[in-house]
Amino acid sequence: MKKFRVGFLIDDLQTDQYVGDLIDFVAKNSYFDDPFLITGYKSKKVESLPRMFINKLKKNPVTLLNSILKGVLLKIIRRIEIKNTLKRFPRYKAKVDSITLGMYKTIEVIGSWSKSGLLLEFTNDDLSLISHHKLDCIIRCGSGILKGGILNCTEFGVLSFHHGDNRVNRGGPSGFWEVLNGEPSSGFIIQKLSQELDGGEVLYRGNIMTSNLWLTNNAQLLEKSNIFFKQILLDLAVNRKLPKSEGVRLHGNKLYKIDSSTALIKYLLKVIAPKILNSFVSKLLSPKTKRYSVAYAYHNNFSKSLWRYKEILNPKGRFLADPFVFKHSGSNYIFVEDFFFKENIGRISAIKVDGDKYEFLDVVLEEEFHLSFPFVFKEDDEIYMIPESHKNSDIRLYRCLEFPNKWELDQVLMSDVSAADTMLIKKQDTWFMLTNICSSGIEDHQSELHIFYSENLKSNTWEPIASGNPVIFDPLKARNGGLFYNNENIYRVNQVHGQADYGKSFSVNEIVLLSKNEYIEKEVSNINANFKNKIISTHHFNANTTLAAVDYSRYQRFKKVLKT
Repeated sequence: MKKFRVGFLIDDLQTDQYVGDLIDFVAKNSYFDDPFLITGYKSKKVESLPRMFINKLKKNPVTLLNSILKGVLLKIIRRIEIKNTLKRFPRYKAKVDSITLGMYKTIEVIGSWSKSGLLLEFTNDDLSLISHHKLDCIIRCGSGILKGGILNCTEFGVLSFHHGDNRVNRGGPSGFWEVLNGEPSSGFIIQKLSQELDGGEVLYRGNIMTSNLWLTNNAQLLEKSNIFFKQILLDLAVNRKLPKSEGVRLHGNKLYKIDSSTALIKYLLKVIAPKILNSFVSKLLSPKTKRYSVAYAYHNNFSKSLWRYKEILNPKGRFLADPFVFKHSGSNYIFVEDFFFKENIGRISAIKVDGDKYEFLDVVLEEEFHLSFPFVFKEDDEIYMIPESHKNSDIRLYRCLEFPNKWELDQVLMSDVSAADTMLIKKQDTWFMLTNICSSGIEDHQSELHIFYSENLKSNTWEPIASGNPVIFDPLKARNGGLFYNNENIYRVNQVHGQADYGKSFSVNEIVLLSKNEYIEKEVSNINANFKNKIISTHHFNANTTLAAVDYSRYQRFKKVLKT
């Protein structure tokens, strides 16, 4: 089989770690020929700083002053944010040097820039040289808006990232406007470029929860997206076919760009200043933290309003969340995440419910690592639990030895996986696993819903459904928040996240189709955090035929949490 040949369009022989990662992937994968680096087009005569300053001052002093102010503000913002960003994403500023890239084959071109310095075309000699190497596709990893023959000189054209949701945000810089505008979701697309500016064919898109700072938001988009470009490249190499594009999509928003210092000043006042103030107050009074609570009710065919649910008292220094209801020997029990603030770890506790009264049974399952989301179910007279155990990089099935407080590990269903909030559905003789996996390994479990199936509950080999994973790639829809049945219908609860606001609300979706081939659901309701006094978020709901439970959170100072 002929190996697939990829060219990377890069400004020079030093690039960021994310581009280096893609080049390295192609270089090491047996389906690909050695990568080609197309470069040289960026080199130009550099004007001295004094001369450039004098020329700009003569041309337009106001523009020059604005440019200087922009530069100063950008430097201030980056200096404030970079430490926090590198703590979460250590390779954010890392570079791949010329020695490493020098190992690969290079195609030296000249290029032709427009007067504005924005549009880049290639000469006929450049195009002939590129065509001579018989590349199958080109990956744009450099600067400039590509025009002309370069877009059609390979069989599969030029593929490119846009680290923004092009339905909302066209322009740049990546990750900035979503934070400034308070968007709950930030996206990326992988596209095949066309002659139309911002009019490429969208081959893939994904969205993640917007961070609270620009550089962190940009970093997580870069980290999250690379794995999906690798998948597209590998599929292209194997099948010699691009994914089906989204087709026509109208866009009505403005083109975002920082063309003055106004946006940066607004960012400092709206985003940076409140965080500095909050940090100062937190040092004086102790930090504010979300403290979850659980409430329950006999739902009367889901007719009882959530404000009427009875709240379960949190143990001192802990919170209860992620309730799952289970009936055993005629009595109702609620299994919950029991989070210990001082130890910063979750365990699984149980509550026995009897009418308006409840008995807190304390911890029934604990490990050396964090546990939460105790999905409890029955099969063949055995009671099982799948708690979230992503800190241990697996999905675990526990079997109950003595209800409700004695459990043993029965089977590891998946290993070496970053997965959260796993639930199982049995249809006929097939088990379906719905779980929130982070494909990129950055512990973002808010964005991707993956579905697998197996004929055997205790299998450690689960197959993805044919439509491919993730089936949902959207922080407003993906993360599981419970499951319940009613009138033979199955309902999946999903968390809805705000900007840097995990589990702000939840939606209820009827599962219309779940098969080995595809998954379809439709939203039937959305619940906001306004049904209890002072609550700020709600992210989980579960019920059996008679009892239902919900969770929600309130802000509390950390010192108070430890005392109450």
